[in-house]
Amino acid sequence: MKQENNHFWIGGKNTVLEVIKRNPNRIKQILYLQDIKINQNNYKKIKFTRSNNHEFEIIFKDSSFVHQGIAAQIKKTEYQNDKGIQNLTDNQNIVIIDNISDPRNLGSIIRTCVAFGVKILILEKGVNIDSHYLYKSASGATEHINFIKVSNINNAIKLLKKNNFFIYSSNLKSKKYLEEINFSENNCIILGSESKGVRQLVLKNSDETFKIAQTKNIDSLNVSNSAAIILNHLFQKKRAR
Repeated sequence: MKQENNHFWIGGKNTVLEVIKRNPNRIKQILYLQDIKINQNNYKKIKFTRSNNHEFEIIFKDSSFVHQGIAAQIKKTEYQNDKGIQNLTDNQNIVIIDNISDPRNLGSIIRTCVAFGVKILILEKGVNIDSHYLYKSASGATEHINFIKVSNINNAIKLLKKNNFFIYSSNLKSKKYLEEINFSENNCIILGSESKGVRQLVLKNSDETFKIAQTKNIDSLNVSNSAAIILNHLFQKKRAR
C-alpha cells in the first residue's frame, strides 16, 4: 500500500472514529476488515474499502500494533511555528516536551493534556508526531489539541515569558515538591524523559523546578504518568478558583 509524502496511516477504532468525527477532511481513505458502524453516505469524499489482513500487514509492518481491523490514510498533522506563541491567550496551562521522542509516550501525554484542559503542546521541529503509534496511544486526543513546533525551546521560553507565562520544569533533583509550587494563571510545564530529563539550559531558563513526591522504591515515573499527576494537580487548582 503506497505511503504518500503528505499522508500517513493510522489505526484503531477510537483513533479513526475521532478523526472522522472531528476532521473528516483529513481522511483520504479508510480500510476495514469487518463491517464498521459508520454511515458512509455521510462521508462521500472518503473512499471506504473492504480490505484483508495482507494489506494491513503491509501498512503496519509491526505485527504487535493493534489496529482493530480499521485503518485510515490521513493528511499529516498541522502545526504552528514559533510565531504561534505570540498569539497565546491568558489564563491557561500549556506543555513543552523536551528530550522525549517515543511516540507512545507522546501519545499518552497528548491524551493527558486533553483530559485536563491543556490545549497547546510545544515541541521541537525534529519531533515526529505523524506516527500510527502516537495516534493510537492518544486515542483520538490529537484532534483536540494545537501543536506548536519551535526551532529552539530556549527561544520559545523567552517568548513565553514576554507573553506573561511562568515556566516550570519537572526535575527529579529539585528541592521543591509539586504541591509546594504557587502556580500562576499562565503556566508552562516542561516535561523531560525519565532517562535524560529536561536539559540543563532549559532548567536554568525556567522560573522554578519541582519534583513529584514518591517512595524510594523506584527511581522515577514514566513521563506519561508524571504528566498525568502534574496536569491533574493544575486542573484541580483551576477548578478550585
